[in-house]
Amino acid sequence: MAKLEIFQNGTSLHPDTIGDPVYQIGSKNADGEYDVVVFDAMNEEEAKAKLAELQPVKVEAKKEPKPEKKEPAPKKVDAKKKAAPKKKATAKKKTVKKKS
Repeated sequence: MAKLEIFQNGTSLHPDTIGDPVYQIGSKNADGEYDVVVFDAMNEEEAKAKLAELQPVKVEAKKEPKPEKKEPAPKKVDAKKKAAPKKKATAKKKTVKKKS
């Protein structure tokens, strides 16, 4: 959208404000003339307030947070390597005494 601005577009013919400048809001084209966006005849204060409503508020772009450094994932061990045969513990046999 082209930059909007306030421009004077004649004088008031209203009996209470006769001869006061009338303002409108528009954008300037290549010919130096204005393309009117708000056709209402306004005084300067009204025009400034209306322009403030129409202009988008400039918001500072939020900086993207830097990606956190991730610790390297633990290495995956193959199931075969992980389940290496263990030496079986030999259980001691209980000696049973026979009654004589």
